[in-house]
Amino acid sequence: MVKHPIKEQVKSGFRRAGGWLLGIAWLSLVYGGIIEAFGPSQAFSEGHHPFPILGYTLLITAAVIMIVTAEHWKRVFPGIMLAAIFNSLLELSRGHAINSPSVPVAPSAAAVHLLVSTGVAALTLTFKNRTLTVLDRVALLAFVSSFFWGAIDKRFASLKLIVGACCILVAWTVNRLRTGRAGQSSRAPAVGTPSVHPQG
Repeated sequence: MVKHPIKEQVKSGFRRAGGWLLGIAWLSLVYGGIIEAFGPSQAFSEGHHPFPILGYTLLITAAVIMIVTAEHWKRVFPGIMLAAIFNSLLELSRGHAINSPSVPVAPSAAAVHLLVSTGVAALTLTFKNRTLTVLDRVALLAFVSSFFWGAIDKRFASLKLIVGACCILVAWTVNRLRTGRAGQSSRAPAVGTPSVHPQG
């Protein structure tokens, strides 16, 4: 008996392709918002000027989409962080940004990027096995925002990443505490339930 009919495989392939296309569209939305909101006038063609209100609107829209759809893309996030780990290792070994060799990266900054990427990858792996809470979604948004903020403004970029990672850690810790309390409550005997002792 065929466990995975061809029809189901085709549907899965279309869903995967659609997810990638939506991801690209979301990144384009973020990129357009960043350019309009923070881009210098020199980055635009002649006759076009930055439109900050449009940029902020695009970024807010991207943030809302990210929060609402987090349950759908949470499984790919650890994979993205694995790519970030590899990128950090290359930065640490080469001493410059991977996509821009002319931009130096201090060993301390590369080490921070590596530690943050590794920690966030490990923590977000746990998101795959449970339904995300509002706190989880906000924490993911905070971390992604810290990444893009650091890309826009290089000042204290490592500190921004650490703050974003701490948001993920807080969400993970809160979930662990709630899970532990729920487990203790399920094991505790109900109030008023008589205990049964074996007869000797």
